[in-house]
Amino acid sequence: MITNLVGTRIRSIRRQRKLTQQQLADLAGIPRATLATVEKDDANPSLGVVFKIACALEMTLDQLVDASRRFIRVIPGSQMHRIASADEGYQAVLVTPPNILHVTQWAFMLRPGAVYMGKPHLPGSEEYLLVQEGEVELDVGGEKALLQAGDTACFHGNAQHSYRNPAVAGVARGVMTILATRAEEKVID
Repeated sequence: MITNLVGTRIRSIRRQRKLTQQQLADLAGIPRATLATVEKDDANPSLGVVFKIACALEMTLDQLVDASRRFIRVIPGSQMHRIASADEGYQAVLVTPPNILHVTQWAFMLRPGAVYMGKPHLPGSEEYLLVQEGEVELDVGGEKALLQAGDTACFHGNAQHSYRNPAVAGVARGVMTILATRAEEKVID
């Protein structure tokens, strides 16, 4: 059993999301009467009931129980990990916070003619390349594809790969996302 000071918070969140008690109870897979009792702070609900409600609200238990917890985490640009090639033709900033495992995301810029040689990741990893501006020639194990702004490519991250801006003028910008295997630690290219 847990202390039920969470009932008021559940009711507040449910109302903010414009859900009826019945709708939330259905989403949580609990009887409406149980939810009503929890919301009135008339009972000490089991951890299992609170967990079901949290899942239905698409929240963690911590988020549901700790009202002081912030939903938005701001990481100042000065604290973001940055990398660049020696000639600065390739520059990237790590978008994901350093403590997020298994997913790494980089926003990158390639100057005209610049090439970025990616480092192969462990087998089972996947890499996604989204081109936001310009063109990027993707080379994965000798197979090439030209991506335009708005295009995305997916490939096995353990293959040798490179990105090249084929333009004579104009930078290429995009985002690369690496989904690492469980055995692989956070990848910082």
